[in-house]
Amino acid sequence: MPSSELCLDLCGALVKVVYGDPDSLLLALSSTFSRRYLPPARPVGCSETPQAVVEWLPGEGFAVESAVFTDSPAEPDYYRVRGGLPEAYVNESPVFFLLQVTARGLARRGLVLLTDSVAISDGERAVLLLGYPHTGKSSVAAIALAHGYYVLSTENTVVRPGDRGLEVYGGTRVLVFDPRVGELYGARVGSSEVTRHGYGVVDLDLLNTPKLPQRIVGIYLLHTSFSSTGASLSPVKGRKIAKTVWYFATALLKGVDYYEPAPLDTPISGAVAEALTRLLDTFSRYYSDAFYEAFGSPLEVFRAVIEVSHLRSMG
Repeated sequence: MPSSELCLDLCGALVKVVYGDPDSLLLALSSTFSRRYLPPARPVGCSETPQAVVEWLPGEGFAVESAVFTDSPAEPDYYRVRGGLPEAYVNESPVFFLLQVTARGLARRGLVLLTDSVAISDGERAVLLLGYPHTGKSSVAAIALAHGYYVLSTENTVVRPGDRGLEVYGGTRVLVFDPRVGELYGARVGSSEVTRHGYGVVDLDLLNTPKLPQRIVGIYLLHTSFSSTGASLSPVKGRKIAKTVWYFATALLKGVDYYEPAPLDTPISGAVAEALTRLLDTFSRYYSDAFYEAFGSPLEVFRAVIEVSHLRSMG
């Protein structure tokens, strides 16, 4: 089968994929599974120099055969992979490979893709929720939806350091949440589908979304659980700010989100290093008094976040 080119804009990263059946690839990237982890992949013209070129060869499973990285803005990174299209529970590695490619492509453009992150908004200003796996990000996001707030991103968030602090430029748009948020906190969120393990799925692209970018006015590292009560906020200070931010900002670049047979160890140099340096500087300059660890129940932490960040009431 002859190869064709498909150019994709993923929230600012331009990735060219050379593949035999681009329509099938685009359909696979439009599934709720792919969009749970990848920012929206929008097909665009191929007139500009991309940040990455992926030559995708047919085969079984999935493997990265070669990767060539460059610091020159006039040249793309080049990857050669072999395998089938992404599919939930069957062939998931291509999504996490493309996520790593996207993270590096965004950083080359001055944007940063933060892992394990959620952004919620009152329509004008946003707060960023960070959290290691199973610490309540999706639960708080579901509660926010039930209270009329906007969820701008659900798993991976695209931010840009700027003159006013951080701005949300986009991110993943599929929310997967534990249905117990409804049973425990009365947070009624309509699901478009249910996962194999019984989690609710919300396609945020079917809901209204305020105009982006949006300025981030507060950042919270979550430690919530269904068995906890109340809410407690503790400021993040000193070196812990840089250490925490570095993890969430470099995890996707360095392959912490594992995929078979092994993630790439992408270099941090050139424009990528510059983007990360600006990010750390922005956290230090603008959020030294607006960065908290949040402990407690998802509902009470949500209420505390709204109050401390002065987001307007959404009823």
